[in-house]
Amino acid sequence: MNPQPLGKGIDAFNSVASSYEAWFESPLSSFVDAYELQALASLLSNVNADSIIEIGAGTGHIARFLSQYAREVTAIEPSVAMRAEGIQRTSDLLVHWIDTRAEHLPYPDAHFDGAVLFTTIEFVDQPVHALHEALRVVRPDGWVIVGFLNALSAWTALYRYKADRGVMPWAAARFYTRTDIEQWIGFPAEQSQTAVYLAPQAVPPFAEADQAGKRAGNAPALEILRWRKRS
Repeated sequence: MNPQPLGKGIDAFNSVASSYEAWFESPLSSFVDAYELQALASLLSNVNADSIIEIGAGTGHIARFLSQYAREVTAIEPSVAMRAEGIQRTSDLLVHWIDTRAEHLPYPDAHFDGAVLFTTIEFVDQPVHALHEALRVVRPDGWVIVGFLNALSAWTALYRYKADRGVMPWAAARFYTRTDIEQWIGFPAEQSQTAVYLAPQAVPPFAEADQAGKRAGNAPALEILRWRKRS
């Protein structure tokens, strides 16, 4: 499967940039964010990285987190409004912001130690090309991490409901499974993590709700895959 271009992703995020980080402020969202970052951290704990490129950096929420793991972070973000927010929010960190698209990274082969796409693949016009661009700019034995919203989760059902009603940025999104992404990369991920099994309508205590959702067999809202680049 190779989806045709949407052409909506940049405009979708320009329209929500000023309010984007407010999502993290509610108790449920804060819980979800903490669990997602914990899952990401587990895949970063044993990697070597002097330089990381984040592709689709938005307002810099993940770039700020990645700055703990690398000397410098290059943040790719084509949305003018999101990038402006990101520049402001990372002004005290060594994060370099670049205006370009995931499908056209202006770097030579093997330029970075690692690459991260975190809830980005849902919004790029050509996800297959974006993934191979990420692999291209990573050095041999480097790594690529892709965090994506599981197409089979209750959270994605909510996002599709919002998309049907024209709510941005969800109206510009497509959702995928691990099978899709591994097929596009061309080989299986070497490691993976999952996070967030509770329902979007969950009430405290969230940790107990999350464990109950996992026991019930709920699909995780987020999956994170890591590949080691072959020589």
